[in-house]
Parts: sequence; structure tokens; C-alpha cells
Amino acid sequence: MTLGNSPEDDRPSIEEDRPSIGRVLKQARLSAGLTVDEVSASTRVRVPIVLAIEQDDFARSGGDVYARGHIRMIARRVGLDPAPLIERYDAERGGRPAPTPAAPLFEAERIRPDARRPNWTAAMVAAIVAVIGFVGFTLVSGGDERSSRDRTVAEGQAPEARPSKRPSGRPADPKP
Repeated sequence: MTLGNSPEDDRPSIEEDRPSIGRVLKQARLSAGLTVDEVSASTRVRVPIVLAIEQDDFARSGGDVYARGHIRMIARRVGLDPAPLIERYDAERGGRPAPTPAAPLFEAERIRPDARRPNWTAAMVAAIVAVIGFVGFTLVSGGDERSSRDRTVAEGQAPEARPSKRPSGRPADPKP
């Protein structure tokens, strides 16, 4: 015993006696007779991430959510209950984060005004309809003028008979 140290400082704590999450997963994998490649292939967790988790390096997992998922999948594959390991992970990392409500994320989009741009599709459709309408009107109204002109000639007064300058003995040549 040295000065300034109490006998309680020399005793290992309960936390130090317990193996780490990575060590527990590695021991379970070895006792199940699995290689890192087999665990990686069956869980779809890449080999470097499995190796990093077994060394208690959770930074390569990409965040707490992914680390929890990797621990859960690896634990199930090696035959362990993942719940105690996840609880321990949360306790060591300051607890599980509170879920982020989805509504505030979308509020920013509702507040932002939409830039109104001209609707060119609607303008083109309107122009095409106008052209088709004009052409149709022209064809219909032009056809009525011809038929009304023919009707007035056919229904109107017959032209007066003019005396022919030909001798009366011959009939007049019909005009084609």
C-alpha cells in the first residue's frame, strides 16, 4: 500500500470482472465453432466491422443505431440473447437516444414558399386546342358557305330565257 491510496482502490470493481461486449461475442463465436467469415456471411455485417466489434470498437459500425443492430445480429448468430448486450451497450454509451419526432423535420418544407413557375405543359395544350378549334371552325363555316351558295342558285329564280340568235330550225347546243 502506498501513500494516498486506500485498500479499496486496489480491489477490482464488478464492472472490470465482467468481460466486454466484444469479448463476449468473440467467445460465443469461438465456442460455436464459427469463423468471422461465416458470421459475416450469415449476418451480412462486413468482416472488418465484426472484427472491430469483437475488439469493442463500435465506431466502424456507423453510429449507435447500427452498432445495436450489429450486436443484435451477431449475438443471435452465435447463439446469445442480444437483449442484455444491447442494454449494456446503452448503459456504457449514456443510454438510448430519444427518438426524433418526424413532424419537425417536415415543418421546414411546409414553411418554405414554393417558387411558382409557369406551367408550360398546360400552355402547350391550350395552344393546340385553340389551333384545332380554329381549323375546325374554318372547315365547318367554309363548308356552310358553299352549300348555302349552291342552295340559293338551285332554289332561286330561274334565269330568263334569252332569244337565241340561231335559226329556229336547229336546236341550241347544250352547254356542258
